[in-house]
Amino acid sequence: MGERTSLSLVSVVLVALLAAACGGSRSPESTGPTPPDSTSATSATVPTVAPTAAPESGEVFGNGLAWPCGPGDASGSTDQGITDTSITIGVGDDRGLAASPGLNKEMTDAVLAFVDHCNDLGGIQGRTVEAVVYDAAIFNVATVMTEACSEVFMLVGEGFALDDQGEELRVECGLGAVPAFSVSAAFSHGPLMYQAVANPADQAVMSQAEQVAELFPDRIDHSATLFANFGATMETTQKMLASWDDAGYEFVVELPYNVSGEDDWTPFVREFADAGVRHVYFSGTCLPMYQGARQAAELNGLDAVWTSEANLYSDVCSAANADHAMDRTYIRLVFLPLEEADASPAVADFVRIVTDAGATPSLLGMQGAASFLLWATAANECGSELTSDCVLAAIEAIDTWDSGGLHVPTTPRDNAAPTCGLLVEMVGTTYERVTPTEPGTFSCDPAWSQPVTTAAVEAIHLDENRLSTLYAVPE
Repeated sequence: MGERTSLSLVSVVLVALLAAACGGSRSPESTGPTPPDSTSATSATVPTVAPTAAPESGEVFGNGLAWPCGPGDASGSTDQGITDTSITIGVGDDRGLAASPGLNKEMTDAVLAFVDHCNDLGGIQGRTVEAVVYDAAIFNVATVMTEACSEVFMLVGEGFALDDQGEELRVECGLGAVPAFSVSAAFSHGPLMYQAVANPADQAVMSQAEQVAELFPDRIDHSATLFANFGATMETTQKMLASWDDAGYEFVVELPYNVSGEDDWTPFVREFADAGVRHVYFSGTCLPMYQGARQAAELNGLDAVWTSEANLYSDVCSAANADHAMDRTYIRLVFLPLEEADASPAVADFVRIVTDAGATPSLLGMQGAASFLLWATAANECGSELTSDCVLAAIEAIDTWDSGGLHVPTTPRDNAAPTCGLLVEMVGTTYERVTPTEPGTFSCDPAWSQPVTTAAVEAIHLDENRLSTLYAVPE
């Protein structure tokens, strides 16, 4: 495989992991999300849920979430990776891929910054948190999982683009996980796994579809898709096509493009123009794919609005839009924008902790930090009886979680697609909030989660609790 193909393949895989802040495991008793009482879209600030056993540090994160770290006298070697004085967790990414050095390193940097801050406060009930950093380099997930199964207490805030390659090993060794993201249907619905914000394979998020339809009602009946001919991207597109028609969208053109890139985007643009397309849903990477398509659209005078997912929310993408060719790009977020540190104590605290550690704040970093806070909150509840089972049970007992106001409210045990969201628009080299207009808020509607059935969902054989039955948990 050539370098160009390798880099493009890796970039496209990341679309799936950033399409939403991704997802976790359920308890056997869970029957799915419990929607709010509202029956129409509302704008709401994010609530905050604090742990029931606040540590002695007294520090809070964001909108009043008690930091789950502080001094204490917990002791005992209660599980693998646990001693009287330390808790060893596994973190990691795909940084070692030769075609894309440092891939997702900013996510792990943020998690490590939160680990260090936790230890500065006293650790988890007095135990120091130690982190083993794993590098899957995309294709070595099975090797990483084999090592982690014998070395660490749990995986926390990690994310591997080909996470399905290690799922059988993880489940069979009973390794619990609270990841930053999940990609595959198998991992998204896997046992022994929870996450701060879910991205289930069997549910589609409808906030973007509804919000864009409200903004541009005269455009959505002539929609098109443009997506890479690669499995992860095609799965994201199929989920969208299976659900957006409920919001009034009619897709008149569906065009795949070469995952390794296109030399000329003009034929795609002309086909859109010939069909009268006025809205395009794009699934793929910003550079060079999306930029190339939008520059061709600009040159050929295509009058369309474009929608895409959260992977297009990045400094690298916006910095490439000095020519404004990518303006009118509407992106769905379930985390508050980094630009809103002045309006959100949670964003401000996140930015401060990460920058103080010498790292760069990012959306992926937010996802990792949210999962670390979720894990640490649950681990703090366990005290000296710290086991993986206890941590997972403590997460399962949480009814509402928002990481101190960092993201939309969720119930981790439900593995439900978020029913809240916001839209930002790329405008030149910046992102501007579109709806809801008030900083620090999301719009919410219980109807913004729709069940979908795809080949990927059918392949994992979900049980009545929406858990994958591909691999058996050890007794």
